[in-house]
Amino acid sequence: MLKNPYFSLDRQGNHFAVKKNFFTMIAIALIVALTFRSFWASVMYPVELVLEALLEGLIFLYILYRLVCRIIEKNYTFSGIEIYLGILFIFPIIPAFAAWREFDQPMFFGVATYRDFYLLFGGLIVYNLLKEGYVSIKTVEHSFVTLALIYMFFSYFLTIFIDPVQFQDTAISGANPEKGGDVYYRLNMSLFFFGSVYFTVKSFYQKNLIYLGIAALFIFYVVFIRLDRTSIAVLGFGLGVFFLTALPAKTQVLTIFRALIPLTTVALIIAIFKADIYEQYYHMFLDVFNTAGKAGSGSLEDNIRLMEVDIAVKGFLDSPIFGKGKISTYFLPDGYNHFYGFFYTSDVGIFGYLFSAGVIGLGIVFFQFVLAIKYIRGIKYIKQNVFLVTLKITLLIHALDAITTEYLTLYSGQTLTMILLIFYFYQRDRVIQARVNNGESIEAIKVEGTLRKDRALS
Repeated sequence: MLKNPYFSLDRQGNHFAVKKNFFTMIAIALIVALTFRSFWASVMYPVELVLEALLEGLIFLYILYRLVCRIIEKNYTFSGIEIYLGILFIFPIIPAFAAWREFDQPMFFGVATYRDFYLLFGGLIVYNLLKEGYVSIKTVEHSFVTLALIYMFFSYFLTIFIDPVQFQDTAISGANPEKGGDVYYRLNMSLFFFGSVYFTVKSFYQKNLIYLGIAALFIFYVVFIRLDRTSIAVLGFGLGVFFLTALPAKTQVLTIFRALIPLTTVALIIAIFKADIYEQYYHMFLDVFNTAGKAGSGSLEDNIRLMEVDIAVKGFLDSPIFGKGKISTYFLPDGYNHFYGFFYTSDVGIFGYLFSAGVIGLGIVFFQFVLAIKYIRGIKYIKQNVFLVTLKITLLIHALDAITTEYLTLYSGQTLTMILLIFYFYQRDRVIQARVNNGESIEAIKVEGTLRKDRALS
């Protein structure tokens, strides 16, 4: 039986057997790493900052080049997602205008505050390279997987060999009594989400325990080292959605029985050698309910967040349409703290969007998930592609995470890149649908996809 490692109408494909396009894969991985801002909150921050600036310059030149080509070709027809990306391009004007109106901050500073927001167009570069046939979806998948593995090993190395205490007064590390009081790295979890989901999906689709072991390394870091309650909860929810919706009921039952013995064994080992970890997690999550039920009964960190939520809600109600804007530290070194004592919009999630950009800004930023749902629902034939399933579940995890963080503007490239790749799968699937409607058999298309491998079916 012919297998299709590229188009994945079946579930096969060895993504470790990279024999060609190596440098292309590395280049794509570098673009994705910078677009995701993967190494921003780490000891690699100085290097990341320089490379991000270079990518931002490349992005603006690239967008200008694409627009000039459109004008020369007199091609003024834009797809829905292109129109949305155009709206995102001018989105920073909204909070910049609001900050000018509310705090008398010059418009230039307001737009400049969102300079990192434009990294999202790194995903557009990857998508256009795919669409125009310069790279294959297989190569992009290799790039994501390779980057996730590199990031995982980097994170473990950093945690084991470099004491985070020396960075305690920076954005790189933090400490919380409810998490045991130890200092930990505030590493970006996006690639950990991706790696956890990718290797879990691959292990079940290919029935390979090695992939499950790799997934366990990703999951272990999130649950036992990063110790972020939201990250643990959203990752667990995402994996649960895959388990319940993408696997047959028989597989679900067998998996539960097979997992009982190793899980029980691990739980007993932890209870014997590190029993205090259960109490630690109990207090971590109990603190959430205490804080939600009554201000002042939770940890200091959570009570500060309640105070910040109060500031954000009052600011939103005062300026509900456009919000109060984003303050640049070049304009006021203390930012919002100059007016509110202690306030960071990134601490209060969805309330942060409402405070800085109002209802209009919130609607623009979250509309990306409406587009994603449309494209996912429109895919009929390419449903069990490992990469596509991973993108969908990881995007769900980010959507949930965005409710409690301001990552859709701080790390805008993460979700938009995944949506653009899902859009690429959607376009490919539409080609198959058209061919099937014209009388071609799905088996013939599958064989053609296998034989042509990295070429587009269109």
